[in-house]
Amino acid sequence: MKINPNSLLSLLKEFDSNINKIRIKNNVLTIGFLDFLYTRGVAIRDKQIDASSYNKIMIALAAVECGIDILTVCKLINWKDFELFASEVMKFHHYVVYKNYRIKNPTRQIDVIGVRLQNALVIDCKHWRRNSYPEMVGVVDKQKERGTLFMKKNKSIEIENAYPIIITFYPNEFQSVNQVPIVPISSFNSFLIDFDNYKQNFFRI
Repeated sequence: MKINPNSLLSLLKEFDSNINKIRIKNNVLTIGFLDFLYTRGVAIRDKQIDASSYNKIMIALAAVECGIDILTVCKLINWKDFELFASEVMKFHHYVVYKNYRIKNPTRQIDVIGVRLQNALVIDCKHWRRNSYPEMVGVVDKQKERGTLFMKKNKSIEIENAYPIIITFYPNEFQSVNQVPIVPISSFNSFLIDFDNYKQNFFRI
């Protein structure tokens, strides 16, 4: 069944911090539409969708898949959606999560840190449309700096190794830059599943 991408866009626009549930409108409420959302990871119950950042990101990715311009979709999601999504996925994999972690002297902020087995994933969440290689190198260098400062100044969390990671909204041509993984948000769950098998290939602080 072909899905009307504008239906997904309309659904995405209904997400609001003041509501907990979004009811799927009757004009798009078909078995095919519900099945499409289910297969994209959207949690639905009684024809309603939890207004969570996780579901919002899943619907945003589905909208892009169905032909909605990436820039249009990116305007409807923000850094909070990304951070909450990343946090929820990491908690599912038994990471202890710290959001908006602040470092002093010099002042820096890390979007999300996930800690498991004394390994810290130091995450920067980006939801740009596309990135050139020089731009990505700059982003990676800044995240390496933040990770290094975190390891030097952290006094309360017992960590042996820190791994800078960049999460993006949409896949791009770079799987890694200078050994720092560039992970599209749709692949973040599988990345965490395989992390222990590949971490020796990643930049480590």
